[in-house]
Amino acid sequence: MRSTTHRRLCGVLGGLLVALVVGVVAAVGIAPLRAPVVATQVSLLGLSGAFDLLAAVETPITERVAWYRLSGVANVALGLALPVGLLGWTGTGTGGTVLLVVTAVGGLALVGVGVDLALFAGEHVYQRPLEE
Repeated sequence: MRSTTHRRLCGVLGGLLVALVVGVVAAVGIAPLRAPVVATQVSLLGLSGAFDLLAAVETPITERVAWYRLSGVANVALGLALPVGLLGWTGTGTGGTVLLVVTAVGGLALVGVGVDLALFAGEHVYQRPLEE
C-alpha cells in the first residue's frame, strides 16, 4: 500500500516537472537555453521528471531496475537543479548569498533522499526499505 502511494506520487511529480519544462520552453522559447546555467537547470528538471514518470509505470526498465531506485535518481537530479539556477545570478548584498545557501541546503537534502532511495531502497528515510 505504502509503495503504491509513493509510486503514484512519483508519477504526479514527474508529470508536473515535465509539464513545467515544456511550458517554460513554450512560453520563453529556446533562446534562454543558450545560457549554460539555464540549459543545465532545465535539463536537470526535465531529467528528474522523466525518471519519476518512468518510476511510476510498469515498463521493461522497471522490471529490471526497482521503481524506487529510478525515483532516487530523479530526486538527485531535482536536488542538483535547485542551486544551479542561482549560479549565474548576480544579486547584490547578502540576500543573494543567503538565497544560494538556502537552495543549496534544500537541494542537498533532496540529493540525500535520492541517494538513500537509489542505494538503500529508502531504508534510512522511511525507517524500512520500500518493497515492490
